[in-house]
Amino acid sequence: MDGKTMEKRHSGLLVSKPKLHVWQFTFVKWLQLLYSFTWLIGSSTGTNPSNDVCQTSSVHFGFGFRTMNAPFLQLVAGHQTVYSCQSSCCQTPLCDAFWLLEDTCMLTTCRTLQECNVAKTNSKDSFVVFIKRSEATLFNLRPEIVDYQEIQDWVKWTPKVFNRRRRSRGPRQRVKREGAELHDGKKYGDNERVTTAVTIHKETSEVGKPTQLPNTQSSSNPVTERPPLIFSDNVTGALPEDPVATGQEISNSIVTIVPNLLSSNSSAQPTTQPTSTPAAVTNKLVVSAGDGVEVTLPKNEVQLNAFVVPEPPEGKTYTYDWRLITHPTDYSGEMEGKHSRELKLSKLTAGLYEFKVIVKGENAHGEGFVNVTVNPKPRVNQPPVAIVSPSYQEISLPTTSTVIDGSQSTDDEKIVSYYWEELKGPLREEKVTAETPVLKLSNLVPGNYTFSLTVTDSDGAKNSTTANLTVSKAVDYPPVANAGANQVITLPKNSIVLYGNLSTDDHGIVSYEWSLSPSSKGKVVEMQGVRTANLQLSALQEGDYTFQLTVADSAGQQSTSEATVIVQPEDNKPPEADAGPDKELILPVDSTILDGSRSTDDQGISSYLWEKTKGPDGVKIANANGSIATLSGLQVGPYEFTLTVKDQRDLQSQSTVSVIVKEEINKPPVAKIAGNVVITLPSNTAELDGTKSSDDKGIVSYQWERDEGSPAAGEVLNGSDRHSVLFLSNLIEGIYSFHLKVTDAKGETDSDRATVEVKPDPVKNNLVEMILDINVSHLTERQKGMFMRQIGVLLGVLDSDIIVQKIQQYTEQSTKVVFYVLNQPPHQTLKGYQVAWILRNELRKQQNDFLIFRALEIDTFTCQLNCSFHGHCNSFTKRCVCDPFWMENLIRRQFGDRESNCDWSVLYVIITSFVFIVALGLLIWCTICCCRKKKGKPKRKSRYKVLEGTDDQEHMELKPNLKPGVKLKVSTQNTSLMHSESEIDSDENTYTWSDREKGKLLRPQNGSLRNGQTHHKVKTQREEVL
Repeated sequence: MDGKTMEKRHSGLLVSKPKLHVWQFTFVKWLQLLYSFTWLIGSSTGTNPSNDVCQTSSVHFGFGFRTMNAPFLQLVAGHQTVYSCQSSCCQTPLCDAFWLLEDTCMLTTCRTLQECNVAKTNSKDSFVVFIKRSEATLFNLRPEIVDYQEIQDWVKWTPKVFNRRRRSRGPRQRVKREGAELHDGKKYGDNERVTTAVTIHKETSEVGKPTQLPNTQSSSNPVTERPPLIFSDNVTGALPEDPVATGQEISNSIVTIVPNLLSSNSSAQPTTQPTSTPAAVTNKLVVSAGDGVEVTLPKNEVQLNAFVVPEPPEGKTYTYDWRLITHPTDYSGEMEGKHSRELKLSKLTAGLYEFKVIVKGENAHGEGFVNVTVNPKPRVNQPPVAIVSPSYQEISLPTTSTVIDGSQSTDDEKIVSYYWEELKGPLREEKVTAETPVLKLSNLVPGNYTFSLTVTDSDGAKNSTTANLTVSKAVDYPPVANAGANQVITLPKNSIVLYGNLSTDDHGIVSYEWSLSPSSKGKVVEMQGVRTANLQLSALQEGDYTFQLTVADSAGQQSTSEATVIVQPEDNKPPEADAGPDKELILPVDSTILDGSRSTDDQGISSYLWEKTKGPDGVKIANANGSIATLSGLQVGPYEFTLTVKDQRDLQSQSTVSVIVKEEINKPPVAKIAGNVVITLPSNTAELDGTKSSDDKGIVSYQWERDEGSPAAGEVLNGSDRHSVLFLSNLIEGIYSFHLKVTDAKGETDSDRATVEVKPDPVKNNLVEMILDINVSHLTERQKGMFMRQIGVLLGVLDSDIIVQKIQQYTEQSTKVVFYVLNQPPHQTLKGYQVAWILRNELRKQQNDFLIFRALEIDTFTCQLNCSFHGHCNSFTKRCVCDPFWMENLIRRQFGDRESNCDWSVLYVIITSFVFIVALGLLIWCTICCCRKKKGKPKRKSRYKVLEGTDDQEHMELKPNLKPGVKLKVSTQNTSLMHSESEIDSDENTYTWSDREKGKLLRPQNGSLRNGQTHHKVKTQREEVL
């Protein structure tokens, strides 16, 4: 039960002390009572059939039970409303009346006010309701009825009770959520029967876990329980006096209520079932640790007391357990009596502490909370002190401006604002106000001025002071001295010029004299031009300077004026001297340079001074007052020199440097080359490292020389033969030998030798050389890749298997590409002559434009022709140079494989040529002779006549006999188609017109004889005779 309920009970039935709080009967209270009364009247006059079972008989507001003599007094667990309390009473067979005190419901068996032993209370939330039963013992009520607790929350609390209620709001809400879970039926079934043990203590009643009832709208109306009520932790009170019974008597008169829970699915008429066995009794203790405690440092001790209601039974005690729930992060306090009724706290630091006390007894338990607030110790602020400088000053016209310094005002914390105000002065258009530390005045008129300076610190404390200023009028006759306006400078600037040339006189000023004002006596300053109109000041230090100017006219009249120079301080830091690193010299070097130019200062160094503080005599220091000094005349031994630097404020710093002079001990240099170098062509560059050569004084020169037996090819790059590392390029196959000679400063030398071995290219014989018809400067990387892919297609390999070793210019219009080809795994190199032969053959088969560039020549990089073993191959022309008496086979060269060779022997060629020429000559001679012989024989004229009828016979005779074994018979008759063998002058033949018409003259001259066959000449009779 929360603090509000307890307060109301204390003011009503259960408290015998005078009333602690008087609740105001507000409009909301009236709403509560009106609602309860209306509901009770409605329940008694309603038309619901269930009201015939259990109806309201009478309602008595402002009454309550006297628990001492109340018969069969029972307490319903949880927060109750009118609806739930009447439902519980109707479901209890022996209940005839119930008492509702706020949200606490108690049942009894009495039927009248006299039987129930009721008494008048002062609580407007307390009323007794009597019911009357019919034959049935249970009734149903509408579940839609508004919760009484919701109306109760409208009540406006008094401040004290409201605070207590607020502190217990957290646990109350937490219990409400737990009750809600039970209300939803998450822990008990619809047909379960729940027994709740309830105990009333001396001061209040504790409701345990809420009774779970089914939430259905069947014929049995269960009692809807609210979440359990939690008491306020800070509630205190006294036990009630007569006529109200004591808490112990109330506790003894309470029994356990077991509401009958009917199944939501049952259709039978509800019946009343009494509780068979009560649950274990748990007593709730009301524990209070008092109101929150608030202390202020330096007080850091607090005592907390725990109050428990009811008191423990005789012979028994409660156990106490104090726990610190929250505390400041820097908590370091001490607790004494953690397990007693009184807790003493000490050494508390500023912050909020929350304590929890747990009280336990026999079947009793209670908790209480209390807050302890420790406020920090208040700081005692000291007001600021306003200071003006000068507090009084006097100026004369025509000087119309000046300054007043208020920046010297002080405060224990910080001054946050300055405010200047003109309190008194001549009548002007506008009074002077400013919010700066230094007040600057201008356009002043003659008169007396009073200015007020008000300073305010960070805590808002203020302090004021005044400054007086007199501005005098100009005198007509005497001169008017004017030292100028007051000046303000800030260090490190320590010089200024005061101008007195504004001093005037009607006849002119004849003399000026500057002096230090008596108020500034004892201050150091250098003044130049004290008898001139302008005063030059230097060497000013922090503080206020007042200078007086005295002027005189020709009549001897004088006038004085003062000017104040305010020199404000600056955060100057001393210089830092740096004499440089220590040095070590070896004779005959007896001089060196000391460099102190790295010394620094925030405002600049004004002077340097080098001094010898240790070492042999006789040393000379040149430019000892400069940042860089030169030492000479050094002798063997250690020296120490000190550099002293000063800034413009005469702050100084020192630094020392050591110079050690040793006797000369020269050691010859040691030449050392890192090692021999081995490279493999086509890589033709190498380097020899001589940097490991050493000397105690340092090597001054290197000289590389090539051995006479080394190959002459190869170039030295960038004149590296005179440096520690030798770079070589364009090396050829062979072994190079180089000598390194090193020389130190004393002329001592040493030498070392190393070799560079250039091994031949392992794929030299497999390199293929192609001459392309393109200028090398026009060949791009993209074109190169495309060309290699085309070569790969011709060779049947991947372009990645073609390794290009060199691309260089061959002629002005051609490019030489050198490469070799790898076969498929294990990636062995293909023979160069095979690759060249395949490319030549493939290009003969392909079109001329297959390659993006025309190949002028394809051959191996090295000439590999065997020259028929009768000569050697020229590596440049790639042609055979034959041995003596051997020559090239021209037929093979021109019409064969076109490979250069030395197949023919010169002797054999000469002999064969001679034989051929002789045979050819003989053949020609024989031919000529035969031709001449034929022309020399006599010829006879023979006339031939073609005989009729002989053509067919002649034709038949000329036909060969196709039968094998049959000899060809030739006719003995001569025909016109046969040439005559007689020597006649005319070869004309006589043909008949019949033959011409038949076309027989178109037949071949040789007839139908096959080539190679001869005519069988048939001799005529005349020929036979001849």
